[in-house]
Amino acid sequence: MDRFCSQCGEKRLSRHDFSLKHYFAELAETLTHFDSKVLRTVWRLVRHPGQLSLDYFAGRRTRNVAPLRLFLLLSIVYFISNSVFPYNAFTTPLAIQLHMNDYYPAYAAARVDTVMAEKRLSADAFERRYNEETAVLSKTLVFTLIPVFAVLFAMFLFRKKHYFAEHLVAATHFWSFALLLIGVFIPLLLLVLTRLGEAFGLSESTLTADSIPTFIIQFVCGTYLLLLFRRFYGVTWWYAALLAAAIAWSFFHLVWIFRLLLFVVTLRLI
Repeated sequence: MDRFCSQCGEKRLSRHDFSLKHYFAELAETLTHFDSKVLRTVWRLVRHPGQLSLDYFAGRRTRNVAPLRLFLLLSIVYFISNSVFPYNAFTTPLAIQLHMNDYYPAYAAARVDTVMAEKRLSADAFERRYNEETAVLSKTLVFTLIPVFAVLFAMFLFRKKHYFAEHLVAATHFWSFALLLIGVFIPLLLLVLTRLGEAFGLSESTLTADSIPTFIIQFVCGTYLLLLFRRFYGVTWWYAALLAAAIAWSFFHLVWIFRLLLFVVTLRLI
C-alpha cells in the first residue's frame, strides 16, 4: 500500500502513528516556524473543541500545527503573558505550599526543614530562593499535567477502546486551550476589571477576588471538555456533561498533583 493518499496527498496512518514513540518524537521538531498555519490552528482549537484531535488521527495534518508543537508554542505565549500580567494559577510560593496545602502539609513542612538544615539557610533566605526557583519551574513543568488528564480520559472512556496516544493528543489539545485561557484571557480579564474598578471607585480586591477567575476557568474548561468529549469520543450528551462537570469541579484539586511535583523538583534545585 502506498504511504500517501493518491487523492489528498496525506500520509496514510500506520500502527506507528498510534505509538507513544511517535507522539514523543514530535518534541524534537523545531518551534521557529510561525505563520498563518499557527493562527488557523489556534482558531480551530478554540472554535471547535476536539476537531484538531479528530483531524490528527484521520490523517488531515498538513493544514494544522502538530499537537506537541502547538502546546509548546502556546507555552511560550503563556510564559510571556504571565511575565507581563501575572496570574499564579500554577505558581505556588512556599507560603502556599506550607500554609494553604490540604493535601501534603506534613510532608512539605518536614522536607523544608530538612533542606534548610542541609543548605544551612535561614527561613527568609530559603523562602526567597524557593520562590525564585519555583516561579520559573511552574512555567516549564506545566506539560506534566497532560498525562494526568490523558489517564483520566483513558479511565472514564475506556469503552471507546482508543490507544493511549489518542488520549494524550486529546489531553494535549485541551491543555493548549487551557494555557490560552489561564495565561492570556484570565490576566486580561483581571486587568479590565481592575481598570473598571478604578474608573467607578470599586474595590480592586472585590473585582479580582480569586473566586471570579476560579469560577470562569472551571466553567469554560467544563464547557470545552463537554464539546471535546462529544466530538472526539462520540459519547452521549449526558455522559459527556457528567464527565466534563466532574473534571471541571476537580480541576484545581488535580492541579495539586502538579504542585507536588513542582515542590519536589524545586527543593532539589535549591
